[in-house]
Amino acid sequence: MSLNLEDIDRDNCKFQVIGKGNKKRWCFYSKDSAILLEKYIQYYRHKPHKALFTAKHPLTEIITRLSYHRVYSLWRELTNQSPILTGVRLHDLRHTFATERVGLMGIEELRALMGHSHIQTTLKYQKVTSLRAEQVAQNALQILLKND
Repeated sequence: MSLNLEDIDRDNCKFQVIGKGNKKRWCFYSKDSAILLEKYIQYYRHKPHKALFTAKHPLTEIITRLSYHRVYSLWRELTNQSPILTGVRLHDLRHTFATERVGLMGIEELRALMGHSHIQTTLKYQKVTSLRAEQVAQNALQILLKND
């Protein structure tokens, strides 16, 4: 929630965040997200404020940075509308990001994207599912049979 508009490189679909220990890192977003972000900036963001995500008080019309508490409330409203989302936390989005990418990129690259200082933290996401293990075993068997 602490992102400012100037923190976003809209031409290259990336933004800079400050993580634990005041460490800066780049995060990236898709072209589809870029389209939605541009619409948000054009139609919904309150222009005079430097924050990317803003709120306007209904009575005083004071524009402020969108608070974590408000985001949490909106998230709870959204997740309560669908039984399948009940209990899903905002942090689960980060966990899902890491879990889905662990097999698609090197563990060191994922560590950098996640902003982890220690590779052991990232390695917790490296879980081999039984389905994936079966696929690897079947592929290995096919290679061995071809070489006979």
